[in-house]
Amino acid sequence: MNGHSGSDLDAMIAIDSCADAAEAIAVAANALARIGLDQFFTGTMRAGSDGNTAMITHHHVTHAPLGWMLHYRDHNYVTIDPLVRATGMRHLPFFWSDLCGSQALNAPKVGRMFDEGRAFRVANGFVMPIHRADGSVHALSAMAETIEVADPKVRATAKAVSVALLHRLDELGLPAQGSPLCLTRQERDLLLHVLEGRTGREIAGRLQATEESRERTLARACARFGTQEPLEAALRARRAGLLAA
Repeated sequence: MNGHSGSDLDAMIAIDSCADAAEAIAVAANALARIGLDQFFTGTMRAGSDGNTAMITHHHVTHAPLGWMLHYRDHNYVTIDPLVRATGMRHLPFFWSDLCGSQALNAPKVGRMFDEGRAFRVANGFVMPIHRADGSVHALSAMAETIEVADPKVRATAKAVSVALLHRLDELGLPAQGSPLCLTRQERDLLLHVLEGRTGREIAGRLQATEESRERTLARACARFGTQEPLEAALRARRAGLLAA
């Protein structure tokens, strides 16, 4: 059975009712996190001037796995990534593991790319592509360390929430320019305090936040860099140049 659950329908209705993109992203994030897809971004893909290379514009990255995406960008993996090609060719959603067995995934460079992804706790993912009349593809790309891809309910939720979000973002209007890969201000300030060696209580006081809010933001920031250790997340963010004023 592939019908949508009540929670899926609630999420779809809530997304459709959102007044702005940030609110829609937050609703979708909560729904996707329930099935293990707690990191994702949306963007538009177009063919490059040579007709082969894909040009990707990131639109909403507040829940993106920054560590992996920066590593991916720095190694120019877009030129060898079979998931990019699949996004451009497929009109139906897919999990990365659905492509297992394809010749493209067996290439040594591609295998190394996926191995490096696991170091950031990115081992599987989901893509929902929506093809436009102008040839571009508006897509949601989500990543996870583990996910139950054989569960029909997981697949139904991933598709339903992603489609609802992409359509609502289109209705609200996409940003005129792409979004940079960066931390939220709250995440940045928190990681700076971690580097300074401040205690959790001191950080909460300086950020004028509750301990619970601080812990939630810290956990999200750590996850975005593929670690559970706050200091490691802060060091990775600093190396990536994301903590500069």
